Amino acid sequence: MDLLEAMNQQKFRLELDGSTITAKAGVGFYSKIDLGIVKYHFEIGAGKENFTWR
Repeated sequence: MDLLEAMNQQKFRLELDGSTITAKAGVGFYSKIDLGIVKYHFEIGAGKENFTWR
């Protein structure tokens, strides 16, 4: 695998159902850590009071 192929991948999935967000980590190294970072940034942008995590 080339080094460039390993970077800038989105190994997570966000699904919206009304005001409920489901977040799932993909497969790969650090994917759960990356998902935590994504969730944190989502909360900052959307505001915690405007949605719930499932």
